Amino acid sequence: MNTEQSEKSWLPLADYSMKYKVSISTLRRRIKAEDIQFRFDDGKYLILDEGAPNYIQEHRPSLNSDAEPGVISAPIKNHQAEVKTDSSESVITAANRLLADLKKAYTQILQEKEQQIMHLNQEISDLNTLIKVLESENHRLRN
Repeated sequence: MNTEQSEKSWLPLADYSMKYKVSISTLRRRIKAEDIQFRFDDGKYLILDEGAPNYIQEHRPSLNSDAEPGVISAPIKNHQAEVKTDSSESVITAANRLLADLKKAYTQILQEKEQQIMHLNQEISDLNTLIKVLESENHRLRN
């Protein structure tokens, strides 16, 4: 393992949020916009912890602000150009990967539930047998 790998680690949303004082909602928006490196593992989003965040926090002016609109729009336009340069195939590939992960998780949960149902049905059968035995024993003792 090289030192670059040891310095970088994957953090759950809550841990990353606490460490860098960023709300979970903001992190989810950045994941959706693919502004940060993330991975989806076992139903959880993990964010690559690269030390200091590689993004500059932009404070957007309120509607009543006197700030010039061109000041903030330049970084936004650059970001939009970057998004447009990404091929639609990468988006489709990511969507297909997420869909496959969802199908896998759904299938696993379904199999677990089926096993639970089979176990509970067996338990019901065993309890019914026990009831019959106890009722017959009770009837025998009364007579």
